[in-house]
Amino acid sequence: MTTLITVITFLGFYALYHTSKRALLFRSFKVEQWMQANRKRAGAGGLSLLAAALVLSVVHYGFGAGIFAFFVILMTLGSLVVILAPLRFVGYRALLLIVALAITFEFL
Repeated sequence: MTTLITVITFLGFYALYHTSKRALLFRSFKVEQWMQANRKRAGAGGLSLLAAALVLSVVHYGFGAGIFAFFVILMTLGSLVVILAPLRFVGYRALLLIVALAITFEFL
């Protein structure tokens, strides 16, 4: 469940990151191109994903700990996206490998 919360938080923040006008953005994938072309829809989708991650976190951890855990995850992923996204240091294959390993270790 923690991995699912983290992935949803990442997707929501990444969608909001691509709606920014100040960020250094690349148009390498069709999803990124769509998010940059449709800023309002991507922003609404990103906020919806963040709200869903917050609700899942509260359901999983409880009210206070869930809100705290969500904001810790959001700050960690947000800083990583802002630092690493312009560098194109981590690709989608590496992210999929990290998520697969996290799911594997979570359920072992």
